[in-house]
Amino acid sequence: MFHTRREKDADMNACKKEKTIFISVVRDFDLYDRIVRNNPWNRDAGFMYFDNREENIGIPERYNSFLDTYDYDTPAWFIFCHEDWEAKEDMSSKVTGLPRTYLYGPIGARLLKAGKKYHRFNIGRCEQSERDGSRHKIEQGIFRQGPADTFDCQCLIVHSSLIRKYGLRFDDRLTFDLYVEDFCINARENFGIQSIVLKIKCQHYSYGNITERFMRLKDYVGSKYSGIYTTIAGGCIIGNAEGKNISEFRKSPFNHPEKYLILLMSYRYLTHRPR
Repeated sequence: MFHTRREKDADMNACKKEKTIFISVVRDFDLYDRIVRNNPWNRDAGFMYFDNREENIGIPERYNSFLDTYDYDTPAWFIFCHEDWEAKEDMSSKVTGLPRTYLYGPIGARLLKAGKKYHRFNIGRCEQSERDGSRHKIEQGIFRQGPADTFDCQCLIVHSSLIRKYGLRFDDRLTFDLYVEDFCINARENFGIQSIVLKIKCQHYSYGNITERFMRLKDYVGSKYSGIYTTIAGGCIIGNAEGKNISEFRKSPFNHPEKYLILLMSYRYLTHRPR
């Protein structure tokens, strides 16, 4: 992607005047206050939260209510994140200067088609643990950044101008699963908007479960679109994958060296950096 110096300066000047808003649905305010609202890395950001302790309303419905009532004459970066997602760097600085024409997230997954085969792999990096910090581990994909089919629901970053231009919304039927994944696929199939994984220092204080509800909603999302996609949650395939030859990229090149040749050939595309 080519930008002139004037275009870059205009983007930077516009972003300096903008704000960053964290939008969350909250049931555990002790955790939310500690790692989101009172996180020193987030001191320059604004916050919009929905108290879900009494009415456990679906997250997409809450997010949409924010999008429906926001004043789009005030441009901003929206960070839709879980109450248990912690940024470990200044997100206001992180998004400054980014092109506003993409969706962004810290971790996701992608299907790469090579000939008649599809190869699935994860992209990005995120610390993960229980709410108390136990069972800490690093979730890491083959690449730290690059284009993705979908992000995990823990965090989605989008500029208000993109929402305003295309009227993007979350699917209310996806109450607590796959609503970010669906948002990414809808943006891509219907509006040509690419999802990009960024290098973001972060921690997710939760381990998700693949439930019967999740699998049912996965089939529902797949029925909405013509393509096939993948998720980081459960390594699932969304869409009609019947008869498709799909394999998994592993971190060790000794398992399937020929797959790494494909990756090397695609390296520049897969590690696309927004400028």
